[in-house]
Amino acid sequence: MDAERFAQMVGRLERESTEHPRSYALKVAALAVLGFFILAIVLGAAGLGLLLLVGIALATLLTGGKALLLLFKLGKLLVLLAIPLWYLVKNSLKAMFVRLPPPQGLELTRAQAPALFAAVDHMRQRLKGPKVHHVLLVDEVNAAVVQRPLFGLIGFPRNYLLLGLPLLDSMSPDEAMAVVAHEYGHLAGSHSRFGAFIYRLRLSWGTIQHHAEQWQGFAGKGLNKLIGWYAPYFNAYTFVLARANEYQADRASVDLVGAQAAADALKRVNVAAPRYDRFLNQTLEQIRDVPQPPRNLAERWAHEASGEPAPEQVQRWLGQALARETNLADTHPALAARLAALPGQSTAMDQPPRPRQGPSAAQAWLGAQLPALHQHFQAAWADRVTEPWRQRHEEVQNQRGRLSALRALPERSGSEEFEMLRLQSHLEPDTDWRDTLAAFNASHPDHPGGLYLEGVLRLEKDDESGLPLLERAMALDADAIKPACERAFSFWQQRGDKTRAEAYGDRWRQRDAFEHQRQAEIARLNTQHPVRPHGLDPQVLAQVRQVLDGVNRDGIAAAYLVRRELPSDPSVDTYVLGVELTWWAKRRSRQANIVNRLAHQEWPLHLMICTLDGDLSSYGKTLKRIDGAQLL
Repeated sequence: MDAERFAQMVGRLERESTEHPRSYALKVAALAVLGFFILAIVLGAAGLGLLLLVGIALATLLTGGKALLLLFKLGKLLVLLAIPLWYLVKNSLKAMFVRLPPPQGLELTRAQAPALFAAVDHMRQRLKGPKVHHVLLVDEVNAAVVQRPLFGLIGFPRNYLLLGLPLLDSMSPDEAMAVVAHEYGHLAGSHSRFGAFIYRLRLSWGTIQHHAEQWQGFAGKGLNKLIGWYAPYFNAYTFVLARANEYQADRASVDLVGAQAAADALKRVNVAAPRYDRFLNQTLEQIRDVPQPPRNLAERWAHEASGEPAPEQVQRWLGQALARETNLADTHPALAARLAALPGQSTAMDQPPRPRQGPSAAQAWLGAQLPALHQHFQAAWADRVTEPWRQRHEEVQNQRGRLSALRALPERSGSEEFEMLRLQSHLEPDTDWRDTLAAFNASHPDHPGGLYLEGVLRLEKDDESGLPLLERAMALDADAIKPACERAFSFWQQRGDKTRAEAYGDRWRQRDAFEHQRQAEIARLNTQHPVRPHGLDPQVLAQVRQVLDGVNRDGIAAAYLVRRELPSDPSVDTYVLGVELTWWAKRRSRQANIVNRLAHQEWPLHLMICTLDGDLSSYGKTLKRIDGAQLL
């Protein structure tokens, strides 16, 4: 089901669920029952396959080997039946019983954090939900509840509560509990147990569909088609309930901590996340001058999060979050819709969260363990980034050396002048380089790199005149479309102009789809694509012949080189080297060996290498008719 059809169906189902909620819930329940029947078919097929395999083994034993003799006589027929049967059993059991990996994080015990576990116990009692088996601390501005069945997709689920330490550092205990209650509310279903059941079932079907895509064999592919038909419809029908479940989970937060704290929590998350991103970016900027990463990152963030950012910055982050619209890529409603739906919420939607009073949730819940936990995560982060940090620091020092060398030149070419400007804007961001770049572009009006760089710097200064420069850069170089659209999209989004931002978003998606299509055509040899004479420069052709001369040509009778045209982009330089094998090489099935031998050579152009026999015999006739194609 494509995105447009999915959007149309969800829109229709949302109207239906609003007008006839009870009948809609019955339809979803019936669809869920159908899903269980499909799972029964999968399990039944696996069971039947196991019985047949066991039956063959028993017959062989009980008949003293006579059945085995019969199996040998059946020959190819047995292979055709046994191989799909084996894949069916293997993949059905894998889909239903393979254990999903547990969530990763630092597990906390009740002895380590008694205040945290007491808060979780109180929440569970109030919301009447299942037990939380594991509490994991993670290094993210996030919180989540994950349910992991003990046996693949079924049986004795284990519930994991994931808490981001940077998030706890930035929130009050009530705000953090509101976030945790929202996540836990999906499992508890305090306002709609049917909705919570559907929420968990959606996760299970997503996993089943992922495994089914990898099934092989005749029977496995048949079951894959069945699941491929059912899962998109189930996803569309339950999408509406899943989104409603988000509002119900928010009401669980209100029940636990009150409407004001729940509203503050929603706002705080949308302020803390970009604030933490800015904090990390400021830390990474130190790469220019410091050869090693800081070893106290978590402690520094906790100190910064203890204070309030500038009011205008908070208003900007909150405004951006409120301007986002609900979309079909996520069941989570937009912030504005969630705030509007909170019962008993009295403060203005664009009013920042109340300043935090007292200890943070991290201090209140983790107590004396907090310094050691900060140390654990900041040491792990530092160890993880030390090597890339060192490499990037060395790159910056080399760039500084190159910049000094360019500045010292008495005269510079156009490419050297642009290289110097690019390095200056990157290494000296506090200097305003707009006028310098404008002068360069006046002298080089068709230089896409210069136009793009000036356009970006102007947009960063909130200067709308950068947009025509980006448009000109995109017209000159199609590879600039995606990065230029990203910059323009961000510019209009920050200004709150959704229409113009989305126009650039559409252009980005169109270009991205084109690039994916082009890459797919480049990566796969399609014999239906047109071919023509290679047209190579004599020097490049000589290099190709030199590579062929240096290869062990045992088994190669002839070789043909042609240029292939990609339907999506005929300008791409990509070629086919078709190899004709000797009679003896064909008899010995040396095709893969010869192709691998050629593929491991250093070719001066992009090549698809194939042997011109079997299914590609007719393709070989096409290549032989191309003028100048034969090299050997």
